[in-house]
Amino acid sequence: MPKEQGQAKQTYEKLFWLFMVGSMLGVLLEGVFCLIANGAWESHVVTLFGQFNALYGVGAVLFYVMLSLLQKKSKFVQILAVAAASTALELICGIALADGLGMKAWDYSESFLNYRGMICLTFTLGWAAAAFVFSLLYDRIEHALAIFRGRKWEIACVALSVFMAVNLFATAGSIVRWSERHYGIAPPTKIGMVYDRMTPDEWMQKRFLDWSFLDMDS
Repeated sequence: MPKEQGQAKQTYEKLFWLFMVGSMLGVLLEGVFCLIANGAWESHVVTLFGQFNALYGVGAVLFYVMLSLLQKKSKFVQILAVAAASTALELICGIALADGLGMKAWDYSESFLNYRGMICLTFTLGWAAAAFVFSLLYDRIEHALAIFRGRKWEIACVALSVFMAVNLFATAGSIVRWSERHYGIAPPTKIGMVYDRMTPDEWMQKRFLDWSFLDMDS
């Protein structure tokens, strides 16, 4: 009889490093996919500084945490739950962009069984496939995360946590101002004026590939 797996202990450090690796690996894999599919490298970052896509990082953490919590469940239940949660996360992000900022970063409008172009059956099945692969690699990933232990990694975790917090906060502010500028809203604060000067529309469009405004579709 196989040995029953217990739920892995979650720590901030473990989840943080998983987030960082997922953020960078997602950009790398998507770049390779674009190179193969389109013949040109594309860097789909979602931060002002560095080659990070925070959405992939969050996705990696989501996969890991859910599979950890569902270790005693069947593989089918694990994959179904992770695919559903990933689709829900994608929908929440899509709604936040569309209804909050009048923007979109992806469009599944032409895909079968899509909702508002934000989620679709194809990508839900894609999340399921990714969850299956992740589940097969779960033990190896758990083992690999053990590398990030010790005093030097703790110091690095603190330093990079501060950097990423500033990076994500600045990114959020720049995206909000990008949207406000497009819809004719003047900067409400001096910080907004700094964003306008440091992250103009041309720079933002070059940095955030495939992002666009909803009123441009009409």
